[in-house]
Amino acid sequence: MKGRLIAAVLTGALLLPTPALAYTVKPGDTLWKIAQAHHVSVAQLMQVNHLTSTWIYPGQNLQIPGNSRTYTVVKGDSLWKIGQRYHVSVAAVKAANHLSGDLIYPGQILKIPSGPSSNLGSTAPASTPTVRMPPAYQDGVFPLPKGSYSGFTDNFGAIRTWSPSGTTTRNHDGIDIVAPLGTPIYAAEGGTIINQGWSELGGWRLTVRVDGSTVFYYAHMSGYAGGMVKGATIKKGQLIGYVGNTGYGPVGTSGKFEAHLHFGMYKTSGSWQAIDPYPYLKWWESQR
Repeated sequence: MKGRLIAAVLTGALLLPTPALAYTVKPGDTLWKIAQAHHVSVAQLMQVNHLTSTWIYPGQNLQIPGNSRTYTVVKGDSLWKIGQRYHVSVAAVKAANHLSGDLIYPGQILKIPSGPSSNLGSTAPASTPTVRMPPAYQDGVFPLPKGSYSGFTDNFGAIRTWSPSGTTTRNHDGIDIVAPLGTPIYAAEGGTIINQGWSELGGWRLTVRVDGSTVFYYAHMSGYAGGMVKGATIKKGQLIGYVGNTGYGPVGTSGKFEAHLHFGMYKTSGSWQAIDPYPYLKWWESQR
């Protein structure tokens, strides 16, 4: 059963729509950056363009998968959450998949209709989504300075394909915020540093316990601010480090992807469980 579920996840992650858009690679582009801009995965870009590595060059012509999208349900998903991620309504997702109820399950492959469709059945433009107050940490601060980053989407739970062995897929446990190399990073909440140093996946990273049940995770940093050592207490809004592109290899590896901050949140009662930071980040951003 487990093997069939993994196979279903892999199949869903790589199911491709018909290529519909040509894109010419520009200086400074990476597959990751192009994928983020067009709301597709790196794996999809590689497959549809028959690439055997992530190396690309300026002037190269790539095909971008079209508007017919699929999504593989992961643990903790709901139709509302998936709709928010792709800016479509729950009703539109249910209609596209012939669902009579709201029940979905991990490994299920859903068709994602073209969005936005919050006004399904109306020709009026969709309204700007309302930023809702999250259930906790309402007084937190956005970790990057205003105007220093190029935006972010809810890519929590997306499939990631890099691993030390090169064969393992995993779910993305945070939100990526693209920003120039060296952009200052500030603590979203105060707390105690419980882990600091190199991670093969996260590069130079910092893990901060903000209360008895929650930690915040900052990864792919280019460097730390002074005093960022295990056991140190930090304050909300304190400078903790700088945006980088480190990780995906042994100590010091960098440049495998676009510079960005990976921000994660974990509940630690019992085994650690990742929660989606997107609603928190959007709220903090709106409260500047």
